[in-house]
Amino acid sequence: MKKILSILIASSFLALSANAGGMIGVKVGAGTVDGTKTVDPSHGIGSNTSGSKDSEYAAIFLEANVSDMVSLGIEIVPMEGIVDSSAGARSDTQVTVSDLKTVYALVPFGDTPIYGKIGYGHADLSVVANYVTTTVGSASDSLEGPMVGIGAQFNSPIPFLDVIRIEGAYYKFDELSITTTNTNGTADTNTKKGDAELTTISLSLAKSF
Repeated sequence: MKKILSILIASSFLALSANAGGMIGVKVGAGTVDGTKTVDPSHGIGSNTSGSKDSEYAAIFLEANVSDMVSLGIEIVPMEGIVDSSAGARSDTQVTVSDLKTVYALVPFGDTPIYGKIGYGHADLSVVANYVTTTVGSASDSLEGPMVGIGAQFNSPIPFLDVIRIEGAYYKFDELSITTTNTNGTADTNTKKGDAELTTISLSLAKSF
């Protein structure tokens, strides 16, 4: 349902952008994913753990002005990231995260360069086993959740660009789940669940249209 909602919002935005001014731009930044794994006590082996992973990224975005105070935007990270389980994990899996898309509303804070953002992010997940003795029974196929951000916008000193932004954002993703079976003689089946958060800081360059 949430994925459908994101698609509908993005479709409405694209229809609006054809008739409204706005901007198109690129973004580069760094992000940290923090995750907490919990073991299903009735169907799992191991312990609750947490960890984090840092990564650089790049994105493109498009915004349309709804009014003097509100802009609607869509941002796409056309990259893949791979997260491996730890060497001693019973799940023995590798997760590929791809095509993080965020639809958002941006509101400036009066006459200051500061603005706030609120939106919803969605990424595709693909899970494979690292070893032939591990079978993935079921796994979440998407990563999605709300986003909030704050940033500052300035006029660009670069002649062919109009805007420079410095921005921080925070995503709180929904719970993920994976069930694996160890086929190396024991046939142990394990269910792991977890929460993930993403914090980013970025620099954007944009051109108005």
